[in-house]
Amino acid sequence: MGKRIFFIGVGNMGSAILSSLAGNDIEISFYEPDNERASKIKANRVSDIEEGFSKADIVFLCVKPQVFQKLQRINLQNPCTIISIMAGVTIANLQQKFEHARIVRTMPNIAITAKSGTVAIATDGVEENVLQTVEQLFAKCACTVRVSESQMDAVTGLSGSGPAFAFQFIDALVMGGVKMGLPHEVATKLAQSTVSGAAKMLQESQLNPGALTASVCSPGGTTITGIQILENKAFRGIVMAAVEAASKRSAELGK
Repeated sequence: MGKRIFFIGVGNMGSAILSSLAGNDIEISFYEPDNERASKIKANRVSDIEEGFSKADIVFLCVKPQVFQKLQRINLQNPCTIISIMAGVTIANLQQKFEHARIVRTMPNIAITAKSGTVAIATDGVEENVLQTVEQLFAKCACTVRVSESQMDAVTGLSGSGPAFAFQFIDALVMGGVKMGLPHEVATKLAQSTVSGAAKMLQESQLNPGALTASVCSPGGTTITGIQILENKAFRGIVMAAVEAASKRSAELGK
């Protein structure tokens, strides 16, 4: 694992990854033009991107795709591994800016800020030892999966945008509880616990979601009555359409 790591951008994602690596005998530096954001980071701030590259074994590229387009081409003085977390920006586009660097394209989600994230890693053209290094770097804040680059936009639509979809579902459960007479605080606690418990049950049972749904639905009971409403309102179809729309937007951002 590289001992010198440089971050370009320390927003929510970048700062979460950085903080998970702190204290591991790693020399960390970062570039961040926003003074308020930079003031919250306990690492060495550099004033110039090329300076950061010159002293790094690994570079985390944690900026928005729109910001990346404005970056100047970097003349690398030493070979390094660049780990991009940007939605939509392809390996080919990254290689145009960072010639001779080892490029690894990843897609983490916002849950890394709670050290419970998911990170997809594109394996195209990446050596096994580099893949293992990237997995180790993310180990303290996320679980990782390996995919091909052609699947990264779908990953972005599902796990990248998925937390927001899950928040919306939890909020809807809360409002349903409030509508039926529960205090907001109680409904919130019930909804959060219910969703996290269901996710844990799904992970531990190794059954598919459909089988677990069936196990909760008693004949003529409350759950199947509620499920019928979800089906009538095309709940699953709406969620699928949301993932599809987010995936297509990811592809647009890369153009």
